[in-house]
Amino acid sequence: MSNTFERLEAALVDRYTMEHEIGAGGAATVYLAEDLKHHRKVAVKVLRPELAAAIGPERFLREIEIAANLTHPHILPLHDSGEADGFLYYVMPFVEGESLRDLITRERQLPVDQAIQIAREVADALASAHKRDVVHRDIKPENILLQEGHAVVADFGIARAISTSGGKQLTQTGLAMGTPVYMSPEQASADQVDGRSDIYALGCVLYEMLAGGPPFTASTPQGVMARHLIDPVPSLSTVRATVPPAVEAAITKALAKVPTDRFATAGEFAEALTRTDAVTPTTATSVGAQMPAELSIAVLPFANMSPDPENEYFSDGLTEEIIADLSKIRALSVISRTSAMQFKGTDKDLPTIGRELGVRYLLEGSVRRAGNSLRITAQLIDAQTDAHLWAEKYSGTMDDVFDVQERVSREIVGALDITLTPDEDRRLGDRPIADVRAFELYLRARQELRGWGPEAIDRASKLLSQAVEIEGETPPLRALMAWAKVTEIKSGLNRDLRPLDEAEAEAHALLALAPEAPYGHALLGYIEYERGHQPQAAKHFLSALDRDPNDADSLSFLIMVYISSGQNERGAEACKRLIACEPLAPMALGLASGTRYWFVGEPEKGLKGQLRALEIDPHNFIFHWTLGYTYASLSQLSEATKYVTWMRDVAPDLPYTRQMQALLDALNGEKERALECLAPVDAAPLDAHNKFHLAESFAMAGATDRALDVLERSVDEGFYPYPFIAEYCPFMAPLRGTPRFEAILAKAKRLVDDFE
Repeated sequence: MSNTFERLEAALVDRYTMEHEIGAGGAATVYLAEDLKHHRKVAVKVLRPELAAAIGPERFLREIEIAANLTHPHILPLHDSGEADGFLYYVMPFVEGESLRDLITRERQLPVDQAIQIAREVADALASAHKRDVVHRDIKPENILLQEGHAVVADFGIARAISTSGGKQLTQTGLAMGTPVYMSPEQASADQVDGRSDIYALGCVLYEMLAGGPPFTASTPQGVMARHLIDPVPSLSTVRATVPPAVEAAITKALAKVPTDRFATAGEFAEALTRTDAVTPTTATSVGAQMPAELSIAVLPFANMSPDPENEYFSDGLTEEIIADLSKIRALSVISRTSAMQFKGTDKDLPTIGRELGVRYLLEGSVRRAGNSLRITAQLIDAQTDAHLWAEKYSGTMDDVFDVQERVSREIVGALDITLTPDEDRRLGDRPIADVRAFELYLRARQELRGWGPEAIDRASKLLSQAVEIEGETPPLRALMAWAKVTEIKSGLNRDLRPLDEAEAEAHALLALAPEAPYGHALLGYIEYERGHQPQAAKHFLSALDRDPNDADSLSFLIMVYISSGQNERGAEACKRLIACEPLAPMALGLASGTRYWFVGEPEKGLKGQLRALEIDPHNFIFHWTLGYTYASLSQLSEATKYVTWMRDVAPDLPYTRQMQALLDALNGEKERALECLAPVDAAPLDAHNKFHLAESFAMAGATDRALDVLERSVDEGFYPYPFIAEYCPFMAPLRGTPRFEAILAKAKRLVDDFE
């Protein structure tokens, strides 16, 4: 027992029987105790010694009397407070239920009705306190307790007591009142706060209950506060289409940057959450960029009405060009081509499509081409009301196609009342690939590379060669050709790493040639990922995403970087971004809604996404492998065998195929057969990811020393998902507890901690 606990126990012996510590935060340590007078369990919260010294008992206790006078069904009462042997403490009831943080951690996203109920009850508590001029200053899920299904706000008035009585000395303790993830812009700027600051924090909490994560995140507290000050509120409907528009509008108004643009009272916020007409897009905010839910769009595949069905590539190319144009506008959330293409030829009505994609607006159209003549129609629809907002017909020749496409994009901008920045206005006229035939070849090649397998890489290379013959070596074509070389190395077909140096030279050339484009930065990210330099890879992918926030390939690889290096929280945020722009794309389904769950010990949660990804892209090699692995980790070996059989038929000698076959053999008790299967790839040059899975197969086949050798090389070369290795991976079980494994694990932990 610590000296601190013994001192505290002695100081309070006449009033409380101290039992044990039950929690600790930035300001206080919490102990479970027995109230000797009333024979009840209580929570005794003791301020940090340096904080108590900075405040002084008289000023603290004088201020805390205000909190003691608050009475409300949704406010946890203050039973007692005082000073004993230098300790400043306050006492509240011990609530045996869980906190809202516990609930969100377990469920991630709450049912809409439950989230609204909790928010309304907290808002009622805030309204009562604000009438007495008490501002909480630290509303967050940890301070919202759930007792018999209802919300109770804890630590009410404590933040006020600490900050008011602490004065300038407070900063010397290293304590900043409030939690950055939920902190209003004025509180982050150390300005005067009132009840509207609590409304902002509650808006953040409600957003998190519905979306599964807070609206603003970053790698540092300073970064989070900067995003509160600058960034628009991320679209909630793109993450969760079932959230009622009025609820999203209410949250957006609560999260307005300027307090006067928010609800005047917490009661108004509570009322808005249950009134369908409470807040309209025009009253929620006067700044378009703050309403991403209202400014979200999907461009549906333009129908090919041409006599020649071979012109399908042309209509698809036009669709992609308009998507590319609109994606340049930061105020507009645009669904990617891959997700939009899932509705090609669909008979679903537009409101249904809007709900499935999580967007407010849809653009649909048709293309008719006969020789050199061209006719294009386009119309913009409000998916919520099915109302047609704008429509136009264009007639001309093939020489006019890019001008028409730009006109369509600008008409949409005008219809949605978006003001372009000078840079966005200029970029709308850019044409990185001028010939629509070359552009379509580029798109097809990119999609082939996402299929990853050897035949897909070969098809992609041939398509790119055709595109270069038409267009010449423009930056996007050069970047994709270099990516094909890197992908060939990644696939295991060619582990000669010398082409990475050539690709790096090409990346720097692209940076010089097109500094505002994402190509060079993304290519450097692929290269550093392949070299196992994960922090550097992340920085390059983030630079690419600064230039193109909807770059699904960079987002996909950023996720792989994060989960490969044990950065699961960052990976989860990147997954949300990928799902927001690619809700129905195979990669988003297979990776962001599938594979990532391995790394948090919940592989069963990823099955639905992985199966849907394979349904959309049935010839994708990597999706077969991931499903085989998932079923193997769930001990459903017959299901896993189906996918491994397909892999053997397509590419029997690839390292991934042999590794998975050996793993299944070992799990079926055929360890000698497993080792025979691994022999051809054991001596081959493999990347870090392949080596990790090879180590799993060796471990399950009983070759412990060889498994440890390969595992250590995997960690050294850039694959070190520490939580997965330490706890969640079922195939590491034979190695855990051995001295060498623990040493490798410690190395992985250091790499995770040093990730910047």
